[in-house]
Amino acid sequence: MDAEYIGALELALTLLSGKQLPTTEKHRSVPVMDVNTERMSVITRRAATRATREHAGLRKLYEQDVSQSSLARELGETRSRVVSWFAEGPGNRPIPRKTAERIRDKYGLPLSVWARIAE
Repeated sequence: MDAEYIGALELALTLLSGKQLPTTEKHRSVPVMDVNTERMSVITRRAATRATREHAGLRKLYEQDVSQSSLARELGETRSRVVSWFAEGPGNRPIPRKTAERIRDKYGLPLSVWARIAE
């Protein structure tokens, strides 16, 4: 039998059986944070839908229409420093206690959401 004919038969059987077609491409999608984005600004909505971290503090900030970038501007910090406070593993940087308390007082994030707090 011809190879193309056999391939067509395999395709037909796969489609008829309802199974997914095999693929050689790598699946590169990253799960994003599930946040209600209805009342968010466009900038925060974009940030929230691209977020891949499941950090309770980050979720609470997004729900209050605050992105990591806007928090960094407000605190006078770089975005990379603020992002590192929410990171896990070797990328995590301890948040200064005064900053954590300031965020707690303004946005209601308890100190327990931070992996490490610097004294």
